[in-house]
Amino acid sequence: MKTQAEAVLEAFKALENERSTAEIREWVTKQYGEKWKDFGTTMADMVPRELGGNNSSTVPTKYRQLERVRPGVYRLIGE
Repeated sequence: MKTQAEAVLEAFKALENERSTAEIREWVTKQYGEKWKDFGTTMADMVPRELGGNNSSTVPTKYRQLERVRPGVYRLIGE
């Protein structure tokens, strides 16, 4: 079973470029249904600590592949 973080990364790989939380939520919902709710927190937790990510995040390091461009907008890094 795919996690929300895995689905978010899949969406970024499919859509490319900078994307808003709403765009990612829309893509993931089309693919997987209304399985997850809070994309904003999950995506914020997917930013590595060295790029200002959340120290209390429980998202595993291997999924911390987003960079915050501006509030609510992220891009995939490390590809």
